[in-house]
Amino acid sequence: MRQSQFETEHAELWREIDAILTGPSLQSEDLPAYYRRLCQCLALALQRGYSPTLTDYLQRMAFDCHSRIYGAVVERPMRLRAWINRDLPRRVRQEWRLLLVITLAFWGVGLLCGLLVWWKPYLAYSFVDAGQLSTMHQSYQPGAVSTGRGGADGDLYMFGFYILNNISIDFRTFASGLFAGIPALLSVVFNGINGGVVAGWLSLDPATRGTFWPFVVTHSSFEIYGLMLSGIAGMRLGLVLIKPGRLSRRHALYAAGRRMFPVIAGAALFTFIAAFFEAFWSANTAVPDVVKYSVGAVCWLSLTLYFVFAGRGAAMEEEDSDAA
Repeated sequence: MRQSQFETEHAELWREIDAILTGPSLQSEDLPAYYRRLCQCLALALQRGYSPTLTDYLQRMAFDCHSRIYGAVVERPMRLRAWINRDLPRRVRQEWRLLLVITLAFWGVGLLCGLLVWWKPYLAYSFVDAGQLSTMHQSYQPGAVSTGRGGADGDLYMFGFYILNNISIDFRTFASGLFAGIPALLSVVFNGINGGVVAGWLSLDPATRGTFWPFVVTHSSFEIYGLMLSGIAGMRLGLVLIKPGRLSRRHALYAAGRRMFPVIAGAALFTFIAAFFEAFWSANTAVPDVVKYSVGAVCWLSLTLYFVFAGRGAAMEEEDSDAA
């Protein structure tokens, strides 16, 4: 049987189960019977080699049914560890095409703009308002970075401010991806342009260069990775709406959302860590610059190695087949 016929034949069952799972928490008396039929559907889909999108959707639904019927509670510490050590890096590697696009959109555009400003400084005014550039230049004058830091209270205030600011950027990037994925990509490009221009502009002056890079080198690793993860998740949801495959758009979006949950949760985690470093570490003038550069290098290298190697193990063949 072709997959399209299979989906048409069982679509009503899946809609009934979805309605029960998304409804009140009270268990429906029909759910056990539906669950048995769903397991049969899943077994057939796996046996016949139907698309990973369909089988993943059915597996998630079967897991939810099992939890609703038997009240299974996942051990949270174990689940959290599995998410960090396996699910997040594997999901990112499975989306290697989108990762490549997002990487080029941010780093390619950012480096190009930074080099252009370094070569022709007046080009900075073509991308960023003159007033904003002047404010940035003043903010990174020696001694100005710690201005306004009122001890522990000031650090805590800035921590909250950075969380609000960074998460709002990541959320806009992710949510805008629903519109065909293009706005999410444009958001990443815009942040790449802004970051490249500002970095190039502040690097022209030795005074601001010596203040800017020690300040950003550590927290930028988590902040940029968080932005890139938001872009990947947003673009994937947008592309699913354009090309849902053999599923309905609603079911395809649901399946993609479940698959992308580790990615967007990882973006939120990285953004939180970035805000912590930015508030309590980056602006701390008591820490020598060489220490900040060393810690920053460790963070960048560790995150890169994490996404390259974490979560491989026995699931390597499955991951490679999904990515292809």
